[in-house]
Amino acid sequence: MFAPAGRYYSLIICIMILSLLGCEKETEVKPPPVEFTDTDSCALCGMLIMEYPGPKAQIHYRNGRVDRFCSVQEMMSFYLQPDRPKDIVAIYVTDMKRADWKRPRNAWIDAEGAFYVYGASISGAMGNELVPFSDRPSAEAFIARYGGKVIRFHEINMQMLEPR
Repeated sequence: MFAPAGRYYSLIICIMILSLLGCEKETEVKPPPVEFTDTDSCALCGMLIMEYPGPKAQIHYRNGRVDRFCSVQEMMSFYLQPDRPKDIVAIYVTDMKRADWKRPRNAWIDAEGAFYVYGASISGAMGNELVPFSDRPSAEAFIARYGGKVIRFHEINMQMLEPR
């Protein structure tokens, strides 16, 4: 009489354990982007970020730290390193559809969803620049004026970041 009930509970426990093992990791809530001030310096080169034109970038970490970058090119140079921190929870870039090239502010978008113009004739803080947009038509309109081609976040590689 006790044996069947014991097997029944064992089966239920096994099913519960297996279902917990099969659960996907909960998605972390992304922190909101921060606005840059005139005194913020680039995490990679140390330059005062807002003294230079072009899109900016920021990386947020699980512990609340934020690295700010004077250009998307600089941020990607950091991000593509094999020893980059593993606790990144969010990356934001300037949406150049909504921002002024000379002084971009208040126009952050998720970096992984952006459309980037690579190879444009316009220079940013570090010369070559990856120019992010929230939508493809805006990126294509930029290309009509400055040249280049549309790429996505996961297509960017270290060779693209070398001086042209």
